[in-house]
Amino acid sequence: MRKNIFICFLLVTILVSPLNVRGQTELPLQASAAILVEQTTGRVLYSHNAHTRMYPASTTKLLTALLVEQHLDLDEIVVIGQEIRGMPAGFATNLHTEGETITVGVLLKAFLIRSSNEAGRVLALEVVRTVDGRRNISYTEAKTIFSQLMNDKARSLGAENSNFNNPYGLHSESHFTTAYDMARIGRAFMDVPVLMEIAAMREFIGDSLGGRYHPEANVRQYTLVNTNLMLPGATFGHPYILGGRTGFTTPAGHCFVGMAYHDGLALVSVVLYSTETERWQDTRVLIDYGFINFDFREIAAESQLLDTVTIENPRLGDLDTLDIILSEGHIALLSRAEYAGIIREITFDPLYEVEYDGEYAEYTVLRAPIEGGAVVGTVVYRTGGEIIFSAPVIAATQVQERTFDSDMDYYIDLILSNIFTIRALPYWFGVFGTLFGIVGISMAISASRRARRANHWQPQEPRRRRRL
Repeated sequence: MRKNIFICFLLVTILVSPLNVRGQTELPLQASAAILVEQTTGRVLYSHNAHTRMYPASTTKLLTALLVEQHLDLDEIVVIGQEIRGMPAGFATNLHTEGETITVGVLLKAFLIRSSNEAGRVLALEVVRTVDGRRNISYTEAKTIFSQLMNDKARSLGAENSNFNNPYGLHSESHFTTAYDMARIGRAFMDVPVLMEIAAMREFIGDSLGGRYHPEANVRQYTLVNTNLMLPGATFGHPYILGGRTGFTTPAGHCFVGMAYHDGLALVSVVLYSTETERWQDTRVLIDYGFINFDFREIAAESQLLDTVTIENPRLGDLDTLDIILSEGHIALLSRAEYAGIIREITFDPLYEVEYDGEYAEYTVLRAPIEGGAVVGTVVYRTGGEIIFSAPVIAATQVQERTFDSDMDYYIDLILSNIFTIRALPYWFGVFGTLFGIVGISMAISASRRARRANHWQPQEPRRRRRL
């Protein structure tokens, strides 16, 4: 009953709290530091002390797993040695034994599902042996090299304010991170399918070789139950949680890095220094806030009609308007408030735009000629005063300028294209009628002239010839 009341309170808080554009509302979190990030874009959807130095505890294992996947083959067989000895008090899980034959893949399962710290030592040693090339290197020496690999990897992922000095999260003043940095690492982890497949397992039951046969192998059986209680079906299960990594030490408190996915939206949540129960509630608050308020939305489509402008002095026969379209589309991750507040602004190139004063100032007029597909300006989409997308705008078709030659061509084309059509019959009748009239008048005039000449003509007597 108490849990249901909390969930109802949470939903009301998320839905009614005012959302600042490109900002956030205040969420009821127990954690000292927290962050919610969209995995594919890296956009921070919510943060609370996200850049404050904190201790990561076993969430460190996400970074170690990335190095293992990068450098080792999961089918590679390892024989566990003395590296698992001497675990600090409170950090031993006692899952493995010296001389045990185990694959890298099963070690990763013990490491990520059951949070085996000994597995972290074995894996770190194998990575260093592979990178360094020395098979007889000790764990003590390998730990320093592996820590450097961890820090190099963290920097490459954009985790600039962290320092790691062991592979599994043993507390140390020099082993620290931030919620923001752990989100960067969590995003990279989520990009590796094989690691996400392991993190999604509620339990693993099998042998140390994953069911494979190996002669003279020291094979052990495992039953590993995931410490992530937010997986679907678990105690605090959430339907959209895909995986994650827990962590706890007294200085670090209860921590959790979670990965969730729903309807095209992938989220990474980080909770540092919470309580044992509240870290699950904190995570639920974060991911529900993300899924309820944010989504990928199409704010512009390629070839979308943006405006229809007037053309000054277009060629005869052409339209005096031109469609302006978008050169490319864009999909943005936005909250509902941000999407509702989008403002679009189009600025036209002075090369084409004609400035009008007075009553025509409100209209956009462009001067011809303009080629089809020519960039005639820029469109900018803003929300809350912040630019979220800009792109060139182009002419949908070609428009040509009116000239004397174009006028002559127009009229000639008009005549040639209509001279033998039904529409031209009245003109033909007019032409022929005119011609017949001219011919008739000419004939009448000619007849009249002949008649006048005939009336004035008198016959003359023939002249007599003179006799010689």
